[in-house]
Amino acid sequence: MKQRHYNIPIFIPELACPFQCIYCNQQKISGRLKIPTEKEILKSIEDHLATIPTENSEVELAFFGGNFTGIDKSEQMRLLKLVKPYLGNGRISGIRLSTRPDYINDEILEMLKGFGVTTIELGAQSLDDKVLRLSKRGHTAKDTERAANMVLKAGFSLGLQMMIGLPGDTLESAIYTANRIVGLGADNTRIYPTLVIRDTVMEKCTWGAGSNP
Repeated sequence: MKQRHYNIPIFIPELACPFQCIYCNQQKISGRLKIPTEKEILKSIEDHLATIPTENSEVELAFFGGNFTGIDKSEQMRLLKLVKPYLGNGRISGIRLSTRPDYINDEILEMLKGFGVTTIELGAQSLDDKVLRLSKRGHTAKDTERAANMVLKAGFSLGLQMMIGLPGDTLESAIYTANRIVGLGADNTRIYPTLVIRDTVMEKCTWGAGSNP
């Protein structure tokens, strides 16, 4: 029987994000402004594990949210160490995290590998530089391509996140991004629709997808 995959999500807010993307307001999205405490994380892990079948299950602890590899290195290590006992007893098979493509380097990858990280998701959003510029992402498509290659070379599973409907996005550019995600070797992806969130730059804008400000 094929194993079923489960994620135990732990939300890490955008404390380390160096840019404010025009569509983003993590407080509105998550209701959280602080990194969860050790007690909160361990309780969430135990609560989730209690609902997951022990047979034919692959479980990853997933640090989602902002820019995991941009937070202080000691804080990264503290969070990753919390998962170590679960990796040791086999209740969790690996760690998944999301981060920005411009916050990946060899030193970070080596550290993550040592703590049992198995999957790295990069917030590519688009591989069209015009869309990235209008969204104020602060990185280019080449940054994503470079980071994706480094992640794969280091032996991690690669995820690439994509957003459709961003300013400047078109059907053609969305298809181009999807094809590039496949071409870069991602074995998993998340496709998000662009939503207008209150108290974001996008809320105050009058342009939509496919047009210029």
